[in-house]
Amino acid sequence: MPERKVISKAPSPALPFSKVIAYGDLVFVSGLVGRDTEGEIPHNIQGQTKQALENIRRELELAGTSLDKVLKATVFIVDMEMFGEMNAVYHSFFSADPPARSCVEVGALPDPEALLEIEVIAGR
Repeated sequence: MPERKVISKAPSPALPFSKVIAYGDLVFVSGLVGRDTEGEIPHNIQGQTKQALENIRRELELAGTSLDKVLKATVFIVDMEMFGEMNAVYHSFFSADPPARSCVEVGALPDPEALLEIEVIAGR
């Protein structure tokens, strides 16, 4: 049986989740928004998509893997009207052999400034 290993914990002890968990050859990255390390968040879907995927790239690298090993992505978006703009940026990160993906419109996200949140499952 593979060992479950916490790679990266949530930034706040009040939130009961880990940002990244490795289990055998799989890496699970919890939903990340487009907020940078300084706490800034772009005010448009393109900027937030780019930053969210950069955040995911960083977490995957810390876990010993990369974006090209992503098997499944889930995008939670507050307005499906923004799908085309989000998808254009998303495509720039996953242009060749993109992962399986779901995109779901949600009423709100925990971060009130976030327009989307992206979670992924990757191999190592």
